[in-house]
Amino acid sequence: MLSEKILFALNSVDDSFLMETEAFLKQPAVPRRTVKKTVRVLLIAAVIAALMGATAYAIGYTIHQRRQQELRESLQIEENRVSGYTEFEENNVSGEQPASETEEAKPSVQLISTFQKGEFADVYFSVSPITKEEAWDAIGWEHKNAIYVIASNNSELDDAYRRKGDEARKDLYVRFPVLPPVQEDEYLQVHETREELLEKYYDADSQSLMLRAQFLLDYDPVDWNKPVYLNVKIIELSSLASSMDETMEEYWERYDPVCVRDYGTVPVTVSNAEYIENDFRGKEIRIQVPESDKVLQLLGMKIYSAQVEWQFTHEDIDLIFNLPRDDDEAFRRGFELQLEWLAVYNQVLDASELLLDDGSRVKLGPSESAPYEDGVVTLYSHWGSTVDLSKVSAVSIMGKEVPIQNPFRETGE
Repeated sequence: MLSEKILFALNSVDDSFLMETEAFLKQPAVPRRTVKKTVRVLLIAAVIAALMGATAYAIGYTIHQRRQQELRESLQIEENRVSGYTEFEENNVSGEQPASETEEAKPSVQLISTFQKGEFADVYFSVSPITKEEAWDAIGWEHKNAIYVIASNNSELDDAYRRKGDEARKDLYVRFPVLPPVQEDEYLQVHETREELLEKYYDADSQSLMLRAQFLLDYDPVDWNKPVYLNVKIIELSSLASSMDETMEEYWERYDPVCVRDYGTVPVTVSNAEYIENDFRGKEIRIQVPESDKVLQLLGMKIYSAQVEWQFTHEDIDLIFNLPRDDDEAFRRGFELQLEWLAVYNQVLDASELLLDDGSRVKLGPSESAPYEDGVVTLYSHWGSTVDLSKVSAVSIMGKEVPIQNPFRETGE
């Protein structure tokens, strides 16, 4: 962190300092020892001045603005000219502070930004007030409470989390648990200690916790082409638990989760993201899986700044996605084959990389979703930050390089 501040300070040094130093050093009468001492003093003074300016600049930020700035930097939004990322102004109405010390702050949810990665979208938001102990429980997930987001096309479905049985399927809503916005490659490292998560995403002064919810945009219950409303609640986990002895019908019959706190509802919009699309159907690009007889054929792909969407097919694809229900033995064999192919998908995507014009490589990886339609399975790769689409030149799959036709690079956009 200190090195980053120093580098920022060096980049922020006023040009007048450098010009004065250069003019001073060109004087022939200046001894070499004096040159070294003078340069050191001037540089230290300039860095201190820049650091003081940077600190004052940061102090002028609200917690909302600081979080937006941190997101832009961690996702490299400006550096990589990322599309599909939208920030939202601070909502002072829903986040009203108490008029006096004895009055409690009203629960509120503050939308920070949305980021469309392709078929998925991240929604960053904060809730307040929330005590450190409540944030600790919500982050941990093994304690008594959890924070849930209810996404709906109906702004008045605040009690959707309580709807039971078939009634739940009649309304357009979906319920998601949420976690702090750690990136995928950070998760296993950071999630070990909740202290680190709280230090990074919890602000004690405003009693606010920054969170992220991820949505699959073509998921049936919510139409993201229409206005979407997010309702955020703390719900008792114990009220959501099911017993091993009860049927799903019995569970839905008694399903009545307890809401600890309702932070309110906020409207959400998601911007469209640019992408590179390549069709490989006529090129017979086949990927042989090592130590296996499995072969995947790449049919096409879409490359977004933070996601790759792959289209594959193979000889067993119709069988494993249409398991026979009238033959137990055939179903068992098909299910085993399905598990085998899921392992293949993970192996192939885990050994894939994006190749950029500057020689750098972005390691990709598998995601959980694998939708199937008309003989084609769609797989997804995500990574923690973003890439500049104009620099994408090829993709490497299990060591096999496939050139990418990139309109952004050709047009210089």
